[in-house]
Amino acid sequence: MPLPIPNLNDRRFDDLVADARVRLANHLPELTQIAPGDPAHAMIDLFAYFTETILYRANLIPERQRRVVLNLLQVPLRNARPARGVVCIDAGSRTVHLPALVRDGVQLKAGNQSFTGLGELQPTPLALSVSIKQLISDAELSTMGLTPQDLLEQYGLKRGEKPQPFQPRNFELGKEILSLADSLDKLFYLALTVPKPLISQLVQVREAIAGITLNIAIAPADDLDGDEISSLSPRKLLWELLTQTEDGKLLPLPLEIVSDSSRGGRQTGVVRLRLPRNPQLFDAMGVSDPMFAGLGNLPPELPAPLTSDRIAAWLRLSCADDPELSLGYLGVNGLEVIGQGLKQDLVIGVGTGNPDQVIGLPDNLIDPASFELHVEEEGAWVPWQAVDFLVDLGGAARVYRLDPIAGQVYFGDGLEAGKRPPIGMRMRAANYRYGGGIVGNVPAGAIKELTGGSSRLTVRHEWPCKGGIEAETVSQAERRIPQFLTHRNRAVTKQDFELLTQNNPINPVARAMVLEGFLPGANINAARDHVPGVVSVFVLPPRYPALRHTPKPSKGLLKDVFEYLLQRVLIGTELYVLSPEFVPLAVGVTVDVLDPDTEQQTLQAVQTALVTYLWPLAPGGARGEGWPMGTNVNANELQTQVARVAGVRAVKALSIFQKTTSTSSAGSNWQRLARDQALGLKKYQLPELMGVSVSTANGEPSLPGGIEPLSSNSRGVPTAVIPEVC
Repeated sequence: MPLPIPNLNDRRFDDLVADARVRLANHLPELTQIAPGDPAHAMIDLFAYFTETILYRANLIPERQRRVVLNLLQVPLRNARPARGVVCIDAGSRTVHLPALVRDGVQLKAGNQSFTGLGELQPTPLALSVSIKQLISDAELSTMGLTPQDLLEQYGLKRGEKPQPFQPRNFELGKEILSLADSLDKLFYLALTVPKPLISQLVQVREAIAGITLNIAIAPADDLDGDEISSLSPRKLLWELLTQTEDGKLLPLPLEIVSDSSRGGRQTGVVRLRLPRNPQLFDAMGVSDPMFAGLGNLPPELPAPLTSDRIAAWLRLSCADDPELSLGYLGVNGLEVIGQGLKQDLVIGVGTGNPDQVIGLPDNLIDPASFELHVEEEGAWVPWQAVDFLVDLGGAARVYRLDPIAGQVYFGDGLEAGKRPPIGMRMRAANYRYGGGIVGNVPAGAIKELTGGSSRLTVRHEWPCKGGIEAETVSQAERRIPQFLTHRNRAVTKQDFELLTQNNPINPVARAMVLEGFLPGANINAARDHVPGVVSVFVLPPRYPALRHTPKPSKGLLKDVFEYLLQRVLIGTELYVLSPEFVPLAVGVTVDVLDPDTEQQTLQAVQTALVTYLWPLAPGGARGEGWPMGTNVNANELQTQVARVAGVRAVKALSIFQKTTSTSSAGSNWQRLARDQALGLKKYQLPELMGVSVSTANGEPSLPGGIEPLSSNSRGVPTAVIPEVC
């Protein structure tokens, strides 16, 4: 518990006056009858004022000492953090000629708040439409009154081809999360469209955009802190241009990524893509019959009122590290903006030749990374270097120290702390950004004005600016000292690893399991146990219980958690972040029901109970914390759960089926375990329930149907499901 900081003297003006009058009455009783306007009272008030001023300055000593402690601990006050965001700047919709580049450092306005553009932008008349092929399950297909056989006949698929039903899903940009979780092929389809007035000049538009750098604004679906993001490796996004060969086959062409300030969609930024110089590679991918839109690997149907004659090009976006990629926003003609103003070539003072000269800037809350100082020497501007401390630098070093919060520049003494600016020589701030804080956290639509921009340009602001934080005060920095010295943001014990993993702000983890001394090998058979210094963390992402939707971690999740934990482990710890090995199983059960009128509801409740109980996350398992890793699955235990379902009179029989791999040409098959035989799991394994069959029939329970994947000689073909009412 921290010790309380005492106030050196808490007396105020009125207290001092009252105390002086009491003392005066004791020492000079003859003055007690003096009227209130007498000069003696004025003298008392004057001395009370001086005394209160001295006490006020004395009480500042603790704050000064706290500043000294902060400096000694190298815990400086944090500068204001500016808000960041993206805007889209579009060219006019009446001409195919592209306007001039929007230069780096362009100024924008949101009311009185200034924003500065980062990087350059080539505006175009293009608009963006984003869609996916949303998977339709067999149950949903049945609800629509269709079967896979219907789609097979409708599309005339060849022998060995199996329809994979989907519906096109178009996203409303800026108003909903863009997610690949329900995507059939884990791909975003991006249609670059032209406005209606340019439909007749589509060929000229393609020629104009060929070879340019196309800016795509991108924002994540979460709100991570900048410090947290900077500790992670950039995510690898694959951007492709869709074109067709002469024989009509789809040909995805990877696009060159010139730069990506979003770090692969981890933070709000802009991806700059180099388009091919050949305009003939741009293809509308149009089909004569909308029913065939999206068939196979073609893009899905466009949302109304867009038509194929407005498509300048099709792009495709995917992420191998995170197949279920979620984004908050995508927009064409994007420009990253920061909630700061910009000043350039500003003369800030003249050298006096005196030691320790201080120059005040016209602004405070300076961005140190953007500040550049030049000093005039012999008719030329010479850049000086910023340092943290003016100590032991010599008398000729051209250095200065910047106080970014107060907006002051400190120079040396000409002896040991750096050079003095020459007498009469001007000092110039060549460039700096200023401002920041919460005033830059403006909602979408707030940025409307482009300072000095062409009348042909239009500003679209569809995603809010976020991340602005006020400058830190001494008391706020003081509260960080105990955390700095004694925080537990490090992984030492098994519980530390579990808590840090589950509470990591980078990528959500629903469950973390730690095996101490488990060393994975090139394959699972090469793994070793009881290896000193090795810690293996098994992670699972969040997901609700559902049959055949086991929560398996992606490569991106494993990589993010590993990088997050690696900075918090002790030196010498060999860390691994892994996925559990999932062992497929199926369950068949026969029961007697209490009420035949609600038989189907009871059977469905039995299936739900089994799925929930074998679920690797809460509320699965006997303790409701998820099925324990490495715990065997017993038929008697499952039978007890079935018997607890409301509506079940008795459990006739229950069988567990284990998937085995045969060396014969038959491939995979399922084996029924004996009644007293459990499904054995190793310490790094979890069960994966592939199917459940529940019935009231007599005899041995049957193997659930539909649990085998596509055979090696069959091919899934994405097929669109057309609703009866469009």
